[in-house]
Amino acid sequence: MVWSGVVVVSLLLAALLESATTRWTRTQPAAAPVSGAPDPRPSRLAPDFTLRSFTGSPIALSAYRGKTVVLNYWASWCVPCREEMPNLERAWRVFRTRGVVVLGVNVADDYDDAAVFLKKLAITYPNVFDPEQTRLNTYGVAGLPTTFFVDSQMRLRDEVPGGYVGSDGYQRLHRQIVDLLRL
Repeated sequence: MVWSGVVVVSLLLAALLESATTRWTRTQPAAAPVSGAPDPRPSRLAPDFTLRSFTGSPIALSAYRGKTVVLNYWASWCVPCREEMPNLERAWRVFRTRGVVVLGVNVADDYDDAAVFLKKLAITYPNVFDPEQTRLNTYGVAGLPTTFFVDSQMRLRDEVPGGYVGSDGYQRLHRQIVDLLRL
């Protein structure tokens, strides 16, 4: 009886080890986005949307056709979102004369809380409110913050989960925008 228990436990441990090894050594599928530089492969079109901005007027993503768009999903309670917003603001101020739009999409928040948050941080780039999180779901955002890079033809070029925090974060964001402008 003791031996059969040892055999069962051994088999269970072997199965768990094999499963973990397979999970950690599996390569990413070819279609998985690679953060860092814009993906040179043909990309799918960015799903269009029209949402209410924090100035009250609606904003459509398609209104920015012909421009490069840095599309950032955020919430006021998200610490990395809060920490990266000054870098997004800085990029907006540096690149807007070169045809780059930073567009924030607020999710999982109260409209008034988000509006106060934007004012407190002195954010001037356009932001919209996605109260039902329909755009969050359409874009497949798994965590906040997440940033998408959309080229002038409205094609998704890259997806970067996580924030652009600190001076290193700004340098990465700056490089990605410059690389996208070169396409």
